[in-house]
Amino acid sequence: MDLPAFFAIHPFLAIGIVAALVAFGAALRDWMNTRRRDLDKVSLISWGMVSTLALILAIVCFAVSLRSGI
Repeated sequence: MDLPAFFAIHPFLAIGIVAALVAFGAALRDWMNTRRRDLDKVSLISWGMVSTLALILAIVCFAVSLRSGI
């Protein structure tokens, strides 16, 4: 089975994987934002909130995909 067919059969698993990657990237960006040199340069995006919401979405999608029987 190739990758596009796998994601077509299991869409919640695909969404969960993408959400987990977004959560990891947002957590990394939040960590970099808190350790910046120029404290006057602030971010317009709350990366902690993005990371939290993406992680919640990933957990829900993984639970739904497991419940539906991968």
